[in-house]
Amino acid sequence: MIRPKASFLPPGLSADEAAAMWHVRLESGVLDDAVRAEFEAWHGESLANAAAYERACSVWSLFEDTDGNPHLGALRDSALELKSEPERGLWLGIGIGLAASLTAVLITQTDFVASNRFQSDAPRHASAAASILDHGEFATAKGERRTVRLADGTVVTLNTDSAIRLAYAPGRRLVRLLRGQVLFEVAMDHSRPFVVQAADRQVTALGTIFEVRLDPNRLKVVLVKGKVVVDGIPDRPGTGGPVIVPAVLMPGEELVSVLGEKPQLAKVDVDQQLRWREGFVEFDNVPLSSAVGEMNRYSSTRLVLQDAATGDLRLSGVFRTGNPERFAAIVSELLPIRSRALPNEHIELGLARPRGNSDMSPK
Repeated sequence: MIRPKASFLPPGLSADEAAAMWHVRLESGVLDDAVRAEFEAWHGESLANAAAYERACSVWSLFEDTDGNPHLGALRDSALELKSEPERGLWLGIGIGLAASLTAVLITQTDFVASNRFQSDAPRHASAAASILDHGEFATAKGERRTVRLADGTVVTLNTDSAIRLAYAPGRRLVRLLRGQVLFEVAMDHSRPFVVQAADRQVTALGTIFEVRLDPNRLKVVLVKGKVVVDGIPDRPGTGGPVIVPAVLMPGEELVSVLGEKPQLAKVDVDQQLRWREGFVEFDNVPLSSAVGEMNRYSSTRLVLQDAATGDLRLSGVFRTGNPERFAAIVSELLPIRSRALPNEHIELGLARPRGNSDMSPK
């Protein structure tokens, strides 16, 4: 079949991504003859396109019954916002995002939906190695880094003062981040999605590299490679807060969720974000108070600020972790501050004052 000149689909989409975009567009109920002709040409172009569209329709039918499943409900609510006719550029962004979300639904519903209608007829074969190590906990002390290869081939790197708990199952590889910061290099396994749960969010992937950091009242996800979906935990009882709308991350993107605020998605320097793996952190014009807070994660010797004015000074540079004395000495050269040792393994940083007017002495 001769396909008309494309007016809707961007180049480079997989059959499943294109099918999801077409399904969203057709469900909107707003079509002209040219778009309808393009869809029919795309659908009849190959058996792969036809099969992909059938899968998209099947996944979408899950949205008809979302009671008790915030994951599906959030995706449905996002899609229902698309009833008006947007510009083509907006359709591309929306369609690609929903395509990824629909694909994630298709992958993960084995564990989240009571119905078995989408489970494969082929038996699932968990590897012998996976059965050896499918539960347990790994943790690091303050200042420690640890790399662990899990039974399925996934490599997990825990930063300082971090802990995870494994809960693998035949249909899902579940990891709970209890605290800290962890880099996941996920081994591909189409039959078992890899899910990391932290606070009220979960990150779902197949084979990809991403980092999750859990701080008090704050969650951060950085995607290095592949694609992940960040959304709410489906089986967690509601807390009366707003529905968590799924977010699809692309490589080089960061999602930050702060308690009580709307999640923020932004581009980041991945290399800068991951310097901790080599024992360094990088600051780019950040308040000294933020830098001190970060450095204190890595040592029992704590840096403290003499006053708010000291903390407001801005700092840039790359610093080795786990050596607060060295950090204080370098910062004293870069900024107009002095440091002094205090009892109980504390180092105080304060503004340098003229000689004779300060009780701060260089360390």
